Amino acid sequence: MLYFFSPTILEVLPREGGEAFKRKKERTIKREEVNPMKRRLILLCLFAVVLLLTPSMAQIPKDVLVIGMSHEPIIDFEPARVYEFEGGFVLEQTYDQLVNFVGGKEAFERIEPGLAESWEVSADGLSWTFHLRKGVKFHSGNEVNADAVVFSLRRSLALNQPPIWILKQFVPEPEMIQKVDDYTVKITTNQPLGEMLMAAVLGYQGITSIVDPAVVEAHATPDDPYATKWLAEHDAGSGPYILKEWIRRDRIVLEAFPDYWRGEPPIKQIIIKDIPEPTAQKLALEKGDIDIAWNLLPEMIADLRGKAGIKVIETPSWYFHYAAMNLGYEPFSNVKVRQAVRWAIDYEAITEGIMAGAAVKCHTFVPIGMFGHLDLLYHQDLEKAKQLMKEAGYEKGFEVEMLTRTDPPYPDIAAQIKEDLKKINIEVKVKAMIYAELLKIYRAQQHQMVLVRWGADYADPSAQAAPFAHCRTPGPEAEVRQLAWRNMYCPSGVTDWVEQAAGERDMRKREILYKAIQGVVLEEGPYIMLHNPLIQVATRDIVQGLQVPPMWYYTELFAVSKSK
Repeated sequence: MLYFFSPTILEVLPREGGEAFKRKKERTIKREEVNPMKRRLILLCLFAVVLLLTPSMAQIPKDVLVIGMSHEPIIDFEPARVYEFEGGFVLEQTYDQLVNFVGGKEAFERIEPGLAESWEVSADGLSWTFHLRKGVKFHSGNEVNADAVVFSLRRSLALNQPPIWILKQFVPEPEMIQKVDDYTVKITTNQPLGEMLMAAVLGYQGITSIVDPAVVEAHATPDDPYATKWLAEHDAGSGPYILKEWIRRDRIVLEAFPDYWRGEPPIKQIIIKDIPEPTAQKLALEKGDIDIAWNLLPEMIADLRGKAGIKVIETPSWYFHYAAMNLGYEPFSNVKVRQAVRWAIDYEAITEGIMAGAAVKCHTFVPIGMFGHLDLLYHQDLEKAKQLMKEAGYEKGFEVEMLTRTDPPYPDIAAQIKEDLKKINIEVKVKAMIYAELLKIYRAQQHQMVLVRWGADYADPSAQAAPFAHCRTPGPEAEVRQLAWRNMYCPSGVTDWVEQAAGERDMRKREILYKAIQGVVLEEGPYIMLHNPLIQVATRDIVQGLQVPPMWYYTELFAVSKSK
């Protein structure tokens, strides 16, 4: 079989895999956006009429930032439970972590101290000692100390909510988190970890955010000992902003924390208005009723580009549009059929046509800008696709049902895939569904083909290789049930590489492993990786200091200001 990497790479790969992950969990839910259907068109029309007929509000004060954003995916703000992008965006402003994994427009490339001002790792890579800053205050005025760190991480493990796998894969037991003294914490991992991976995990917002134990205790009840109900609508953090108000379907109000350890933010109040419709966001931005519009469509961005008083920010994202083939559906159990499908797709028509250029070509699951990315691009080659179908014994084709979402751009992408596959005699029946219902089918392995999206949980290739390439068994007994399992793709040798790469501390060997994993999976696996959509945000030109990273939910507003 031909692979996309040089045979010389294989010479440095292990002949046998590393020790299996000591995972005792079901990773059944990922940071997949569960976006319900948009509100009825009549609501949009009424909203637009109100905006057009109502005079613009008085100029927004210089120290107030108003953001238009859809709140629909938000469940609540319980740190141990938040797993959707928008909720994470709010936590980024209200909580701190031990470390921060930060970077520029296209990559997370460096580690910065957070609540921990320094740290060291043992020679075997298993013990991490963190030294905390002194004098850091929670919003309550209580001090951030080792007791708070230990309490917070153990609390997340005890609550055992869906995102906990990110920490639990390396720190499965509460006893592995220990207080050394008032300002020192020791964390032991179940396998050696490199600094980049450890920082990516401990910088993850939510499950590793540090909460105030005294505030939790004050709002705890016998039925809710960790005060999850109270924290669903309040905060107990030490971040630059305090969650002051959340009115569902209306607004989220954040107020600056004057005693923040990095200094008081220049913006004193942030109002995140619930404006689910992109058209309404655009109108509000043009009228000056909001400072930032977060959910605009590519054609709206094109219209705003160059307009007086408006600024456009674009960042290649670390999430994907992708299609997947279930190997449990007989035709897709043949690797040549899967290869034929990949060569039949007109990627250019999707990226440049349907996405209007608002996407970056990326045909692998480790995105551009992330360590270990394999620079590989497919192109449409119908002759090769037809030959592979013939060799597989499917020259006459077959029928397949493809599930997808109802919101743009999924129906249009699905139509393009349907048109492309018809050229190699595969008849695609597209079924658009509410995403929550689609996920139930997908997570139960009951699909034949899907067209969905996936975003990185944290800034390390293990966050991508584990879901896309780690599977020991496709059966119900599987402990790990991510994308590979859902599509019944269980490459044992590649799974070994995934486990070894996570703990490999030699960065050159680690990079080789991740590129090899991608090469094999993209040659024989079940995925058709399409592109990384651009994150496109429009602001008034008076907004300064806004930097949107590839995982936009890590956007910090601490340094944002306005010129007037």
